[in-house]
Amino acid sequence: PQEPQPQEPQPQPQEPQPQEPAEGSDEPATDEAGDAAAEAPRSWTEAFRWRPLGPTAFGGRIVDIEVDPVDSTIVYAAAGSGGLWRSANRGTTWECVFRNEGTVSIGDVAIAPSNGNVIYVGTGEANNQRSSYWGDGVYRSDDAGKTWKHLGLVDSHHIARIVVSPTDENRLYVAAMGHLYTENEERGVYRSLDGGATWERTLYVGPSVGATDLLIDPRDPNVVYAATYERIRRPWNFDGAGPGSGIWKSTDAGATWTRLAGGLPGGEIGRIGLAMFAGDPNFLYAAVPNANLITDRASVGPPKKNEDGTWSLPFGLSVRFADGVATIAAIERNGAAARAEVPRDRKLIAIGETAIVDETSLAEALGRLRPGDRFRLRVARDDGERGFDIALPPVVTRETGGEFYRSNDGGSTWSKVNTQPVGGDPDYYYGQVRVDPKDPERIYVLSVPVMVSSDGGKTWSNDGAPSVHVDHHALWIDPADPRHLLLGNDGGYHESWDRGATWTHFDNLPIAQFYAIAVDMQVPYHVYGGTQDNGSWGGPSRSRNPGGIVPTDWYRIGGGDGFYVQVDPRNADLVIGESQFGALYRRHKPTGESRGIRPPQSDADALPDRYNWNSPLVMSRHDNRTLYYGGNRLFRSRNLGDDWEAISPDLSSRDLVRISGNVPHGTLTTIAESPFDRDELLVGTDDGRLHWTRDGGATWTDVGAKLPFAPQGWWASRVVLSQHDRRTAYATFTGYREDDFRPFVFRTKDGGETWESIASDLPQEPINVIVEHPRNAAVLLVGTEFGVQVTTDGGAHWTRFGAGMPRLAVHDLVIHPRELDLVAGTHAQGFWIVDDLGSLGAANFATEGATALFPVRDEILWQPVSQDERSGNRGWSAPNPMTGARIAYRLESEVGARDISLEVVNDKGETVARLEAPRQAGFHRVDWNFRGQRGPGGRGRGRRGAGGPGAASGSPTAPVVPGVYEVILKVGDQEYRTRAEVLEDPIRATLQGPAR
Repeated sequence: PQEPQPQEPQPQPQEPQPQEPAEGSDEPATDEAGDAAAEAPRSWTEAFRWRPLGPTAFGGRIVDIEVDPVDSTIVYAAAGSGGLWRSANRGTTWECVFRNEGTVSIGDVAIAPSNGNVIYVGTGEANNQRSSYWGDGVYRSDDAGKTWKHLGLVDSHHIARIVVSPTDENRLYVAAMGHLYTENEERGVYRSLDGGATWERTLYVGPSVGATDLLIDPRDPNVVYAATYERIRRPWNFDGAGPGSGIWKSTDAGATWTRLAGGLPGGEIGRIGLAMFAGDPNFLYAAVPNANLITDRASVGPPKKNEDGTWSLPFGLSVRFADGVATIAAIERNGAAARAEVPRDRKLIAIGETAIVDETSLAEALGRLRPGDRFRLRVARDDGERGFDIALPPVVTRETGGEFYRSNDGGSTWSKVNTQPVGGDPDYYYGQVRVDPKDPERIYVLSVPVMVSSDGGKTWSNDGAPSVHVDHHALWIDPADPRHLLLGNDGGYHESWDRGATWTHFDNLPIAQFYAIAVDMQVPYHVYGGTQDNGSWGGPSRSRNPGGIVPTDWYRIGGGDGFYVQVDPRNADLVIGESQFGALYRRHKPTGESRGIRPPQSDADALPDRYNWNSPLVMSRHDNRTLYYGGNRLFRSRNLGDDWEAISPDLSSRDLVRISGNVPHGTLTTIAESPFDRDELLVGTDDGRLHWTRDGGATWTDVGAKLPFAPQGWWASRVVLSQHDRRTAYATFTGYREDDFRPFVFRTKDGGETWESIASDLPQEPINVIVEHPRNAAVLLVGTEFGVQVTTDGGAHWTRFGAGMPRLAVHDLVIHPRELDLVAGTHAQGFWIVDDLGSLGAANFATEGATALFPVRDEILWQPVSQDERSGNRGWSAPNPMTGARIAYRLESEVGARDISLEVVNDKGETVARLEAPRQAGFHRVDWNFRGQRGPGGRGRGRRGAGGPGAASGSPTAPVVPGVYEVILKVGDQEYRTRAEVLEDPIRATLQGPAR
């Protein structure tokens, strides 16, 4: 077994030295950040500041768009898990105005029609996804988003709609969906007559039935319509239809309700979307997903999207799309495809004469088929392709599908008007209907495409937004000019001025939803991550552009829903990535060449392999050609995915009820490889199992059963094998999918024989990830659904880490092995970084104790390369970290202003910078921006910053030159010293050209 290389000894805090008088009489320049640094942070962790990295190139999920009723230049865009953003200039620039409340997961936003300053926010995304996070009720702002007041309905969890009376800003109605994963009572329609001070539930159907849409008659505010929705999600199954789904009407301001039935279907109904024509409130529209089964002799129906991201076809076959390729994902045991012996895991080329390249071509192919037809299925082989003859049965049993209903009499009677399926697939993820405010025949239904009808819903086209991202959730139609549209989807915020014929995408909202992240070893290093519905991306952690990191600095790695990314530490051009449910690939960045490398179906049992939505992937630290990939068993490749072997049995509980649900379950969710031994691995599953092997997978030990209080089969979110002690490991679990929000963090110090909880005083927030500081075993950080927590004493005490980050869902954390930067992947607002955790790695680091000056990291004097094109204000850029060094120290007690100084000297002992030093007791970080001492007029600054030829005359801001400097902290009559090296930017050798 390969042992890890010993770490180089790390310098420790300096002991006090005799104080020497300062040399030189010139006044040193003060650091730009000195004034701010002089203020003591409220918590020692706030000395560490988060900086946002973006990216904004591809946006993220927008779930609602609202426009000020008086001033249409003021726009609000709600991100599903990234807060509420306000623009006062039609989207040129944005400000996040809902960022530090109890949650930033948004379901709906409403502006009072009578007062644009009054805004209500319903929290908890309403799209029923596995990544739709819960909220804590309703908030109100009376000053256009500057401040907020919490109004209650905490246990509603997900709010789908808020409507406000057109004449009374204090009368409002809330459609509360209730818990996603469990039944509960706080759901249905709630009414408030006093601006949210008190609430009354006026419509309740049952503990698994919530309200999902509301309409209010603008001419008679006593008339209100509601849609209810029966649904419940489990980690292994989603039931998204039921008899509780329906349409309701109140004529007494929501006090009582009547269910509308005239012409509407009952039974198994999904998420209903409602709309009203502004010109005549009696004109109502409803998109109704009808899940009742029918027998069909005329049509095979459209392809049906499954919970695992595949599409089921009516001849016993399902396919998965990735980067324009349809792969056969599963074959039903007794279906027509099985009888024809169609193979799995092969590319589907064509159905009949229709080439299959995407979901649209798949729907077109099925639209040409009829029950009883015979056709040829063309499938790729290693040596070309092969055809399979498929015979369809004469009668097809299928769901009725999406229906569209219209009422012209205020809901008394309804007529089905569509002749083709209408609505989202899956319907639980969509459900929005809009009507042109000046044309009752022009209707928009938001789904995978934007569906448009110009004849009142009889016929539909899928080309409402052909040039932008799919999966649409929000649409605002300008009441003054219906050609003007604002659209929100999984790809962000868009605008059209020609009824959707052309669109502009706004790449200035940092709302990416990352699941997992990675870093490489370039200089500067790049970060990578997989996002919800926007694929996987990479980009730099900093830029030489003084304007910061811009959208064009980012590059796409792969498509679909992105998750784990692994980068070869010796060759950053080689990337391994994945999309949903196990679609694994290898990509060469310079050429864009990509190859699928998913393990083939294993032969261990008769059941098909199962892969999680977010399947765990690890590149070995011992051998960069070795990969580990988790399905329901662990797979290993020794050649970067060309070949695979299963090195474990099914490690889940093999619960037949759960693995037969419509969501893949009983799968690995996390993998850890020992830094000490390549054959030692620890894995966790989505049903709470932990298994340890010390012989490369030959034998496995179930160590999860020894947890002190088992989290009842909850999801294992992360396992870590310690880099400090080979018998120490950590495991975290999340109860989010069980509506259990307790923190679960466990540690073993004896190889899994016994475990202890180290959750101690962590807040009630599910844990997604844990990391060790590579230089200090007592320092641990966890990412929760609301931020990052740190402990410096091995878990005895925890505190929120860092300043500047909103309450975001942190799904992954990485400490860069060289720079010791902490990188967070949020499922909310992209990447965030805290630069330089080196001081936390000191052996005697503590927030209290004897005065000490901590080691300073070597830093590069980055060469600016301007890319300013004067292209306006709409572009978003992430701020670069300061070019300079971060100086950390601890004070045992507060000292007087004259009793402390902090300066930097060169190798001649000459002072080059004097920095403002906080004097309160505790831990502090001060930035030195590599700016040197001001030289006398005309004399300039020498190579070590103390005068002489070679610098701009009298420049107060010219940087020091590369070299070794010393930082001196003087406290009273004690002096503390540490080294600070300024490194030359590697690009300077290129800029200067070959030596003469």
